[in-house]
Order: sequence, then C-alpha cells, then structure tokens
Amino acid sequence: MGHNITIVTYDQARFTLDADVRRCWSFRGTTPLVYKNGKKEGISIGGAYSSTQQFHFFQMEWQIKEHVLENIKAIHKKFTNFFLLLDKATWNKNKLVESYLQENNISYMFFPTGASDLNPTEECWNISREEITANRSHNSKQQLYNNLEKYWKKNPFHHNVLNYLLP
Repeated sequence: MGHNITIVTYDQARFTLDADVRRCWSFRGTTPLVYKNGKKEGISIGGAYSSTQQFHFFQMEWQIKEHVLENIKAIHKKFTNFFLLLDKATWNKNKLVESYLQENNISYMFFPTGASDLNPTEECWNISREEITANRSHNSKQQLYNNLEKYWKKNPFHHNVLNYLLP
C-alpha cells in the first residue's frame, strides 16, 4: 500500500430508544435512577472511520446487504483510493458487496471473526453509546438520530486507526 491510500474501517450499529443502563454517579447513600421507557424500537447506522480521523455515518433502514452496498458506494465517493476493512457479518460478506468492491478495484479485507476490538469504528460506537444513550431514553427515532448526528458533528473522534491494526 502506498502513502496515498486511506484506510477505512466500516461497521454497523443499532441504537434503541430505551436507555442503555450503565454505571453512573449518585450521591452517597442514594440509589441512582435511570428512566427506561421500555421501547425496543431503534435505528441502524452504518459508520466508517478512516486513517484521516474522519467519521462518516449513514442511517440504514435495516442491516442488509443492499443498504451496506449503498453505504460503501457513498464511502467510495468520499475516498477514491482506499483500503476497506469490515467484519464478516452476512450483510457485509456476500456476493453483492464483494462484486462491487472487485469491479471497482477497491482493496478490502475482513476482520477476523470475534475481533471487534481491532475495529476502530467499534470504538466510535462505544463512545457514542456512553455519551448519547447511556442512562438516557429517547422519545422517537428522529430524536435519537438527531442527538447522535449532533454529537458526531460536534465531537470528532481522534483515535489512530493504525493503533488498532498493528501489534
């Protein structure tokens, strides 16, 4: 790989309207309270994090190969010369997606099974959950998406892709 190639990692996440219950602070002697609305509805997001420390996100109706392909095409428009790393989820690893990558001469590789810790996009999801959905419920899918989008636009991620990929 040359120096002009951008490494892009891609992954999907589902965020639900109900609060992700996490540890939180409370005054000594009191029990922390977390409002849970019980809503299991949610939104799916495709995300790409690059070696240029750019995070791109795409709302998806479902995590299916056709929507993944749409996301990869959008990534391809943003990065003309890139190396793509993605996990082996069935919506990523299939003939439709792989054919597009091969036809467009996009170099790609799949992360090893069970190695989500190697994917820096997973860290983007973890930080987002901690900041936006931890101990906080949302009333609608639109409110959840707006809160995530606002956070991602105002708070760029600064972790180094190569730190995840090199021992």
